[in-house]
Amino acid sequence: MSILLIGGTDPSGAGLQTDWQVAHHLKVQANSVVTAVTSQNEQGVFDQGIVPHQQLKSQLASLNDVVFSVIKIGMLGNQHTVKTLVEFLKKQPAETIVILDPVLASSSGSKLLTVEGLQVLLAELLPFISLITPNTNELALLTQSSYESYADIEVGAQKLLDLGVDSVLVKGGHFATEQLTDAANAYPMIYSTDFFLSTTEQFYLQGERWKNRVNVRGTGCALASSIACLLDQSYSLNDALVVSKALISGAIRHAVNDSRQYKLLFIPQKTDILFELMDFPKVYKQLDVLNKHYQFESCETLYLGVYPVVDSVEWIEKLIPLGIETIQLRIKDKQDSEVESDIIQAIHYAQAHKVRLFINDYWQLALKHKAYGIHLGQEDLERLSPNDLDTIAESGCRLGLSTHSYSEVARAYTIKPSYLALGPIFETTSKEMPWIPQGVKAVEDWVKFFDYSYPLVAIGGINVERAQALKRTEVGSVAMISAITEAEDYVKATKDFIDVFKDGFKLWKVF
Repeated sequence: MSILLIGGTDPSGAGLQTDWQVAHHLKVQANSVVTAVTSQNEQGVFDQGIVPHQQLKSQLASLNDVVFSVIKIGMLGNQHTVKTLVEFLKKQPAETIVILDPVLASSSGSKLLTVEGLQVLLAELLPFISLITPNTNELALLTQSSYESYADIEVGAQKLLDLGVDSVLVKGGHFATEQLTDAANAYPMIYSTDFFLSTTEQFYLQGERWKNRVNVRGTGCALASSIACLLDQSYSLNDALVVSKALISGAIRHAVNDSRQYKLLFIPQKTDILFELMDFPKVYKQLDVLNKHYQFESCETLYLGVYPVVDSVEWIEKLIPLGIETIQLRIKDKQDSEVESDIIQAIHYAQAHKVRLFINDYWQLALKHKAYGIHLGQEDLERLSPNDLDTIAESGCRLGLSTHSYSEVARAYTIKPSYLALGPIFETTSKEMPWIPQGVKAVEDWVKFFDYSYPLVAIGGINVERAQALKRTEVGSVAMISAITEAEDYVKATKDFIDVFKDGFKLWKVF
């Protein structure tokens, strides 16, 4: 499969030139169709150079036998181009993803789509669009509304959904700094904050605003093209959004000045993670959470060691005497009243033996009875209100969070929990997993990404042999369920795991 890039060329380096640069960096096969050969720079557009109608048709016709996984659309110019493209999209398979970066005006303010073209885009093109990526100025033109707050932007994004678009990513980079303020607490934001909305979910993505890099050309083109490339590589949409946001942040941070302006520079990474930690965006549903700086209580060490997950107090009392120093009580699908006595007993036993005990899910009971820590899954995290997060953070209780993808790691890391659990690493039978196993290489990459400075727990299908392989990644902990609780000899299984990590990890630091 390959992607199709549709848009205009730009002598300054934006447009299709940027699209090709991104595709090359991400090693994606791309075809292209030119809609316009513009003459422009940072001062203005001198000639739109819209490709004649018949020439555009012949370009598209030459690709009739090619099946595209993703089509990314940029500059269109006029209504004739839009109509021609609509006819082309009608012939595409239903599963083809179509991304529209609505290039309505240049960064200098010159119009790049006629009024008639905008009308056809709204009426005929939008129903074919899987994802549209306007900035706030473009959103205003598309919806004929003004936007002064993120509450307004949420309303504007919904208007685009109502016009037939599947999902919307509103880029916040064009908001003036003085506008980037949360009304509730007047928290001054020095970030670029985007808003994503689909028919099923919404969240914000927030990244650093690199003030020392101004007039960088092609950032909008690069973001949409990056999303297209990653979707072609089977990333989920949420992961593609997070990785692309980080990738473009890094390219802006490394941008080089050619005496006129800064140009994006994509730096190849040494791991499969395509960006650096400083470019990792904060991701959360509520803007209030992004505007706070959480730091949950630390676990005193990055090395949590062998970490059994068990479903009863009896297992806790059997495993701790064998040398286990971190353990989780995971009782599912019961009311608080049914589990409270077990939680109390487990907490008292762990405290008496100075063991780190994490309570899964029942966070109110964990706080009530002063547990060492709480472990939550992504669904549990989603159900917490900002006030709930404040309560847990202020209690001094540690918080561990499960993650299964880039977007989930981003959301979890946004609130700086006490540790992150990465999984599933291997196939597991403990519960149904909709996620593809990440493998040892992914753990190694995440360890390097966090620069050996953040507690990570590998979980999912881990047995003693696989633990040996994971040890070489320098991950600080391995968690297991069935490898101990379903073993023929749980004592031997536990001691075998402990023996694997008995010498610890020399690279790991202590808080």
